[in-house]
Amino acid sequence: MTQNTTSRRRFLQNSALAASALALRSIPLSSQSTEVDAHIDIMPEEPIGTISPEIYSHFIEQLGGVIYDGVWVGEKSKIANQGGIRSSFIEMMRAVQAPVLRWPGGCFADSYDWRDGLGARDKRPARAGFWDQQDSNHYGLHEFMRTCRLIGCKPYLAANVRTQPARDFYQEIEYCNAPAGDLPSNSAAPPQPDALAALRATNGDREPFNVDLWGVGNESWGCGGNMTAEEYAAAFRRYTAWVPSYGKDPLRFVAVGPNGDDVEWTTRLFKSLYENPERRHLWGLSIHYYTSGSAARFADGDALKFNDGEYYDLLTRGSLMEKIVKDHWSAMGNLPGTSKGPGQPQVKLVVDEWGAWYGTGTALAPEYNLSQQSTMRDALLTGITFDIFHRHADKVAVAAVAQSVNCIHSLMLAQGDRAALTPTFHVFKMYLPHRGAQAVRAEFTAPPIPNPLGDTPIQVGGNSYIGELAPVKTLAGLSGSASIATQGRGKLLTLTVVNPHLTKPIMAEIGTRGAKISAATGSVLSSHDIHDHNDFEHPDNVKPTTAVVGTPSLGRLRHSFPPGSVTSLQLTLI
Repeated sequence: MTQNTTSRRRFLQNSALAASALALRSIPLSSQSTEVDAHIDIMPEEPIGTISPEIYSHFIEQLGGVIYDGVWVGEKSKIANQGGIRSSFIEMMRAVQAPVLRWPGGCFADSYDWRDGLGARDKRPARAGFWDQQDSNHYGLHEFMRTCRLIGCKPYLAANVRTQPARDFYQEIEYCNAPAGDLPSNSAAPPQPDALAALRATNGDREPFNVDLWGVGNESWGCGGNMTAEEYAAAFRRYTAWVPSYGKDPLRFVAVGPNGDDVEWTTRLFKSLYENPERRHLWGLSIHYYTSGSAARFADGDALKFNDGEYYDLLTRGSLMEKIVKDHWSAMGNLPGTSKGPGQPQVKLVVDEWGAWYGTGTALAPEYNLSQQSTMRDALLTGITFDIFHRHADKVAVAAVAQSVNCIHSLMLAQGDRAALTPTFHVFKMYLPHRGAQAVRAEFTAPPIPNPLGDTPIQVGGNSYIGELAPVKTLAGLSGSASIATQGRGKLLTLTVVNPHLTKPIMAEIGTRGAKISAATGSVLSSHDIHDHNDFEHPDNVKPTTAVVGTPSLGRLRHSFPPGSVTSLQLTLI
């Protein structure tokens, strides 16, 4: 599952560029040149929007070792647990203040019957799941809600549109949200006991779950039914028409959006949705974009064995998230008849599956389907992605990394009684100050990095879950985002920056228009080897350190961003 340090170093030394990186990174920061390589200009008076905490949401699916062993170990397990839920998973999610958790899928959602996970566990039916593995249904709706309560996050349920009728969706909402003994507020009949609410109480939860965020299907263009955009639009209208309402706030329904940058899907979907004026339930559009690389990375790419060209190529393709956000925002807003009307809020983007997806080779075990290691490369991809979401805080309302544990872009790997946090986890923590703050415009001026594989034809082996785009020639030499939060009488500006250069530290001059920087602190995540990662034997191989930040001069700050690093700075403004 892991490589020892010697083998990693031997692999890295095959690249002259990487070898020079090792030499350069051994030089103390104080002895490096103070010549300015880049400029970061921040405009505090040019707000973009409030950064929704729900951008930092999570996703778990009955896939490989995600649910069984990753989240659920059982109440009788020797592994530390709270009611069967792995304690280390709860602690990890609390540490990153997870705001929302999405379940049960993914592709699994459109094969799942929510009723199978109710009642006594020893009487629940075992079913064949989407990912060719049996589901005991020991982890069901109530266990998921208990997981959310222990974490302190909101639930986000993905409903089955492919294999269940609209009635089942209606009744799932009723089961989750109906107060015991009451009818929906849109009923004129006298109150009487609600059968599904009574069943929920019998199963251990008298109080409603109050789920407000609902995904109406998943990847309906693929595993969710192989539908056309028009077919799915009809299904969305049918499933969301006259659903029960139990609270003051309307439910937030998320429609299935495109695979990657498939703008045609979005255009046709909205055209079809808006042909019917009864569209008050549409709140968000789901987008899925997994980052691999060129040359059949999904089939052949390894999470640990990559060269410099593949490293730059992956980050370049990850930066395409910005194009995806802008393209679909434009597609939603530029259609005839799609302007905001009474009772119809502007539809937001919900990027509820994102992350780096590699081939097989680093799985915890054969049965841990789509399990993979996570390196410093993935940490940089995480920072690049979050900074894109911040720069478009007016557009992106929710995002969920795929997935929280033991799968694809994980924050934690767990097997038996062992667990390790990945570099991605540390980036989530470093970016916490952005949440709920006001994103402001920031300009990063630095020479771009050529993508060595920018001309390589894309081959995705027919797999529909990668969503690759056209080759891209360059990667930003320095990128990031800025946000402001009021702190007492002053303002605290959070600046996050990714330096993707493998060998070159970037000395940047940071300035704020209309304000001065009076003090600065920060943390940095970097490593001598971009392949470095954490495993069960070396859980602290990669972790953040305190950034060496100089004293501001004349209201400006010079700071050196190490090669292959993610940095979070807190700047006090006057």
